[in-house]
Amino acid sequence: MEVASALARRARAGDCETSERDAALAALDRDFASFLVVEVVPAVTSRARTLLNACALRASDAIQLASCYHLQEKLGHEVPFVVYDVRLAVVARESGTVVLGAAGDESG
Repeated sequence: MEVASALARRARAGDCETSERDAALAALDRDFASFLVVEVVPAVTSRARTLLNACALRASDAIQLASCYHLQEKLGHEVPFVVYDVRLAVVARESGTVVLGAAGDESG
């Protein structure tokens, strides 16, 4: 949802053409089958509440980061957190999570 939201926002702001937005959304739909989906289960919401108590995050951001942590636990290895929200990236980095996407990350 975050990707779709960002694309819609960029198109409304005139940062990209609606045809570019639509092509990116179509690519997202094609790639979706290869994604690991983390459902909002009690373990995720519990960790999100902990994050909300400790950090200045929006609820949706806490759910995203808690989902990353949950996925890492289930897979048994580090999972990079892809984010373009600098505030959320800072919180994730402070916990030791590898962050991709936000300014100053490993990918540039």
